Amino acid sequence: MTGAWGRILEKYGQRVTVCKEGQEEGVLCRAFLQPALERRGEGYQTLPTPLGLVRRDQWIYLGGPEVSLDGLGDGYVAWGGHRFSIRAAQPIYLGEELAYWWALLSVRDPEE
Repeated sequence: MTGAWGRILEKYGQRVTVCKEGQEEGVLCRAFLQPALERRGEGYQTLPTPLGLVRRDQWIYLGGPEVSLDGLGDGYVAWGGHRFSIRAAQPIYLGEELAYWWALLSVRDPEE
C-alpha cells in the first residue's frame, strides 16, 4: 500500500489478523477498529435473552486494500483477544483504484 492512507494505517492502525474460514493461520495487517455506538450513547449494546444479556455491540473496520474481506466465508477478524464476525464488508474505490475496505463487525461469542 502506498500513499497517505498507508502511512496513517502503519503509524496509527491496530495490528489485526484476518482469518478465512477453515484456516488456522490468518493474514496479519493494519486496520482501524472502533466501536460503533448507538445514537442513545450506550457504551455497549446488549440484548436481553432468557439466559441473560448477550453482547450485540458492533465495530467499524477500515483496512488497507491489500487484505480482501471478500470470500472469507465464516472467517473472522482477530484483535485484542477478541474475534469479530464480519456482518457486512464493502470495498471502497477512489476512481478505478481500491482505496480501502470498510466493514461492520460484531463480537463473537468466546465459545464459538
